[in-house]
Amino acid sequence: MENIIKKKIFLIVAIWIYWWTRLHNLEALAVFLDEAAHIWWARLVWEIQPFHAASDGRLFNIIWTSLFWPFNSSLWIARASTIMVTVIGFITTISIAYQLHSKQASIISGILYVLLPYISFFERMYLADPYMSTCSILLLWSSTKLSYKPYLLKNKIIVGMTIAAGMLSKISFVVFLPVPFIAAAILNRSDKKHFIASAHAYILGIILLTPVIIILKFIGNSDMGIDLLYKKTSIRPIDMWQQAITSAPILWNYFTTLFTPSVWYGGLILIPLAIWKHTRVSIYIGITILIGLVAVIITTNPGFLEARFILPYATQMVILMSMGIATAWKSWQSMTKNFNFLLVTIFGISLYPAYQFITISWNEPHQLQLPDRDKWEYVTGWPSGYGFQEIAKYYQQSPENILLITLDLGGQQRLNTYLPPNSPITPVWTPPDKLESYLNTINNKNYVIIIDSPKDNATVNELNINLSTILEFPRPNKGSSLIITKIQKKQKPY
Repeated sequence: MENIIKKKIFLIVAIWIYWWTRLHNLEALAVFLDEAAHIWWARLVWEIQPFHAASDGRLFNIIWTSLFWPFNSSLWIARASTIMVTVIGFITTISIAYQLHSKQASIISGILYVLLPYISFFERMYLADPYMSTCSILLLWSSTKLSYKPYLLKNKIIVGMTIAAGMLSKISFVVFLPVPFIAAAILNRSDKKHFIASAHAYILGIILLTPVIIILKFIGNSDMGIDLLYKKTSIRPIDMWQQAITSAPILWNYFTTLFTPSVWYGGLILIPLAIWKHTRVSIYIGITILIGLVAVIITTNPGFLEARFILPYATQMVILMSMGIATAWKSWQSMTKNFNFLLVTIFGISLYPAYQFITISWNEPHQLQLPDRDKWEYVTGWPSGYGFQEIAKYYQQSPENILLITLDLGGQQRLNTYLPPNSPITPVWTPPDKLESYLNTINNKNYVIIIDSPKDNATVNELNINLSTILEFPRPNKGSSLIITKIQKKQKPY
């Protein structure tokens, strides 16, 4: 009884710490391009248009967030609703480490999960990847349960529901579909009844997905993200080899930067110890990670390879590393107290850069040490929300109605994220080649045109129009800027 109470207290404290690190100053990072699109789609659900996101191979996060009325404080609601899901992944990670290894591994996995930049950064954003990551951890956990007790109906139901939820979270979840069979083959010596139980779970997943697919295909006219998947990947042998050569170093950089070098290299060194002492469970998790990573490396076009796509494997790597660290700790536990204190000190020092990352993400996220591509996407480049946030705030202080015209839909969506319903500020977008004709239809309404420089510079130059600059909102590090302009009227000749 006392042990049960201690476990519950530990779990409650762990969840509280997790929520604190994730929810604190949640809107500090400006809205990213994809986040704004997802919020836009979540709002469209209330207009009985729920299928837009399915064409990008995701649906779960859109429908889920729409339940929370994403119109007021929409960025906070979208990100907080994501954390309501990812906390399940956090709890499941602790549970797997405890179930497959030890109490020490569960504590270490909880610490790593909370602090590691790879997980904390992306879980504080409204993207499909944290949902997919949570589903992948749930599938790992539920498949383990099913392999140990294949006769329990609830285990089959949980696996089947997780498969369905994962496929609706992101179409690339397909790489995790073999997990129940991997668990059956490795954890229980390929007993026939375990494979039959896994087959039952797959059938349930198919039954749950079939009506959704029919609705998306024949009512929503959606390709469910298949075209986008083809665009971002290639399975031609000649392409796969070249992609692997290019993508592997990119992935390595993502891991070393976002795990922090001290944790990444230290964790990798100790993983073989976990495999040596706990061979079956370590191989089970390791094969799951390897199948996914190899699939990503050899099939993904490097130009589309984002760090956030690897989030599920980062969370699974946490389990493997925690098992290695816990195994080392138990092996060295018989040493002197001074030696044990030294080990704890080394572990704490190795985590300090991760702690620094979290504190910076709360207050000055534009100062975060990110891989170059991520820094450009989320902070300095045109996909970033910096600039749009300041523009929305600036014009909200004006009592006048005004049109904020952008030259792409993403600009309108990012502005909309920061504006309340019924705002006198109206963001709109028009293709650059139709800008002048659009201005002729607005009947002398007050307007400004937002130019995203340098992205829009060449397009604007081709239009051959005279724009006068009113204001400029540079992004951090002045990597790009948003320029508020108006068309300069031509003077009539005397």
